[in-house]
Amino acid sequence: MKLIYRPSPNYRSPQSTSGIMKDLTYCLIAVTVFSSLYYTMAFGPNLGLRVILMMITSVVSALATEAIWCKVTKQEVLKGVLTSYGWVTAMILTLMSSIKVSYYALAVSTVVALVFGKLVFGGFGQNIFNPAAFGEAILMNTFAGSNRTDILTSATPAAAIKSYGWMPTGDTFSTMMTSKGFGGLGQMFVGWYPSAIGSTSALLILLCLVYLVYRKDIDWQASVFYIGTVFVLSLVIGLLHGQGIWYPIFQVLAGGVLFGGVFMLTDPVTSPVTILGRIIFAVGAACFTLIFRLRSNMPDGVLYSILLMNMLTPAIDKMLEGSQIKDIAKLKKRAIIAIACIALITIGVGAIAKTQSAASTGNPASVNEFAAAIPESTISWEGTDYE
Repeated sequence: MKLIYRPSPNYRSPQSTSGIMKDLTYCLIAVTVFSSLYYTMAFGPNLGLRVILMMITSVVSALATEAIWCKVTKQEVLKGVLTSYGWVTAMILTLMSSIKVSYYALAVSTVVALVFGKLVFGGFGQNIFNPAAFGEAILMNTFAGSNRTDILTSATPAAAIKSYGWMPTGDTFSTMMTSKGFGGLGQMFVGWYPSAIGSTSALLILLCLVYLVYRKDIDWQASVFYIGTVFVLSLVIGLLHGQGIWYPIFQVLAGGVLFGGVFMLTDPVTSPVTILGRIIFAVGAACFTLIFRLRSNMPDGVLYSILLMNMLTPAIDKMLEGSQIKDIAKLKKRAIIAIACIALITIGVGAIAKTQSAASTGNPASVNEFAAAIPESTISWEGTDYE
């Protein structure tokens, strides 16, 4: 594996920063169109239109925020807005959100994400946290009470399986998938089910990954190691509890694993500067995702796993300081030790998770009744896939 330093987004490939952001925008538009089409066909044209209006609200808020910032800081407004790429942050933030988020909450969270997640650090390329993830954390923890209560959909897969502690029996899982209308893993792969706005279609997101890698917009290692680690560790944990191959597949398809792995984890600004560092970054995020899913009150954990690894990025860079040629053996050893430690901790956490069935819950008495008891409207904060 070739290991080199990547000092800046500008130098990360023959592609220019503007070209990278253009390709990323195309992919995000494709995901938005798919989501709008799904909500139109599944719940009516009002929700399909709402996806578009939410995207417009966030993008306009982002552009206005950056224009005002440029004006206040005496920068050329048009150039500042076009080279800051705030609309990309706005689009990712919207696609991470629930369809029930109010326009007001989305607009305010977008402004906060840009001002406090990026601009106060010096603008594009100097921020510490992924600004979209920062904004979504604000949105979930500050504006939970502003949800539209008149929008009724169904439970998301992540919220539904969380009722079982992410560890149901095989029969219970099958019943859950049927009773909640998820239609099986094949339907989940296509993306025809409710979740966060942009996280449903695994097929479309993977096609976006192939396109971005082909265009040399992103490094494939971060996405592949993140998704692969979630799958492998879920397989090991599932085997410890007698789960089938469906378990790691579901872990990858449900929630924000694929969307986060493709559109957020690959951010060159908030991830380590070396390929080896980004592999550690990706594996660490995957481990935190599984730990949050299995042992926390959050239904997913992708968002906070990425934010935690953003904080650890300087430490990872420090750990891998040295010549990427002369010191490569030593650096690989450090990386292997770090990855092995956090992977073993994750497996240990998974080993003590309890497999739950209808009988173990005490009430209701049957699997069918237990599955039916999962609230239908939990696509709100309990069903948001980016906690």
